[in-house]
Amino acid sequence: MSSSSRFGFKRLWEKIAGERPTSRDRKRYYKFGKVIGSGSFGEVKQAVFLPTDQEVAIKIIKKSNLNDDENLVRKEIEVVESLDHPNIVKLLDWFQTKDKYYLVFQFCTGGELFDKICERGHFSERDAVPLMRIAYSSVAYLHSVGVVHRDIKPENFLFLNQEPDSPLVLADFGISRITETEDEILTTVCGSYGYTAPEILLRQGHGKPVDVWSLGTVTFSILCGYSPFWKFESMPEMLFAMQNRIVEFDDRYWWGISEEAKDFILKSLDPNPATRITASQALNHPWLTGVAASSHDILPNVRENFNPRKAFIQAITKVRAVNRMRQSIVSDKLSTKEPSSTPPVNGENNHNDETLKTESTS
Repeated sequence: MSSSSRFGFKRLWEKIAGERPTSRDRKRYYKFGKVIGSGSFGEVKQAVFLPTDQEVAIKIIKKSNLNDDENLVRKEIEVVESLDHPNIVKLLDWFQTKDKYYLVFQFCTGGELFDKICERGHFSERDAVPLMRIAYSSVAYLHSVGVVHRDIKPENFLFLNQEPDSPLVLADFGISRITETEDEILTTVCGSYGYTAPEILLRQGHGKPVDVWSLGTVTFSILCGYSPFWKFESMPEMLFAMQNRIVEFDDRYWWGISEEAKDFILKSLDPNPATRITASQALNHPWLTGVAASSHDILPNVRENFNPRKAFIQAITKVRAVNRMRQSIVSDKLSTKEPSSTPPVNGENNHNDETLKTESTS
C-alpha cells in the first residue's frame, strides 16, 4: 500500500482508538444511503462514515459479477491507492464481505462537468481552458507514474463540491492499468463509445496515448456540446474518420472558436499514437496557456447540442452496433482469438452501460 493511501486511511480512522478494524468488521462503521450510480459491476451508494460524520461514496461490487476474476477489483484498488493528486478522486478505504467488495471514495457533490457547464449563465472558450488544463494535467500526472486511465470521458470529470471554485477531479479507475515500462503494450478492448482511441478499437495494442485521444474528444465536446464522431452510424465509417483525422468544425457552432483550439484538438486526435501530442506536451500548447482563447459565449451551442437523454439513447444504440460489428470489422485485424470478456468494473457515476466490454488480462 502506498504512503499516500495509508495517509488517506489514517485520516479517515484517526478518531477511532486502537487499530483499524479488520476488513470484514468495517462495514458497521458506515451508514449507507441512496444509490447515486449503477452499472454492470453493481452500484454506488452515498454513505456516512459514522465516527466522523464524513460523507463518502461507496462503490459496491458484487463478486458474482466478476466471473471469478476478483483480480479486476484488486487492480482498481492498486491503481487508485498509488495516486496522490488534487484533481484525482481519492480512495479513502476499502473492505470486503463474503459476497461483495466495498470501495470508499471521496463524495463528489458538485456534479458532472457538462451538467455544471450547462447551469452557467455564460461559458466561453476562455472558461474552457482552465478546465481542460486541469484535465490534461491530471492525466499527465497519471502517465508520469505509469498509469493509463483508458476511460476518459466527460462523465468521469466531477466537481468535488458545489462551491464556485470547487476542484475538478477525475474519477472511475475501474479499467485503468499500471504499466511497468514506457513501451508496455496493453491489449484490452475497453473504453466508452465515442471517446475510445482507434488503436483500441483496431486492437493494435495501446498505451498512454489513448488517454490523450479521449481528452481531445472531451475538448471538442466541451466547446460545442457534441462528439467529433457523433454522426457516423457504423463502426467502419467511424474508424475511417478516426484513421484519416476527419474532424469537421461546423461553422454554425465553431465560428467564434480560435484556430489554436482547433489545432490543439487535431494534435490530440492524431491517429498515429507515436506522433500524437502527449499530455505533458499539451500543457505547453498556446491554447492551454490561455493566451489565444476567445471570450465569445458558446453556452447556447453547448446547451443546444448536449442533451443527456438523446446521448443516452444514441449510446445504447451504438454500443449494440459495436457488439454486432466487432467480429466482422475489428477481429479481421487480429491473428489470435479474442479472450473471453468480463464485465467492466467502472463507473462511480455511470448511469448507463455504454462502456465497452473489457478483458481481465491487460
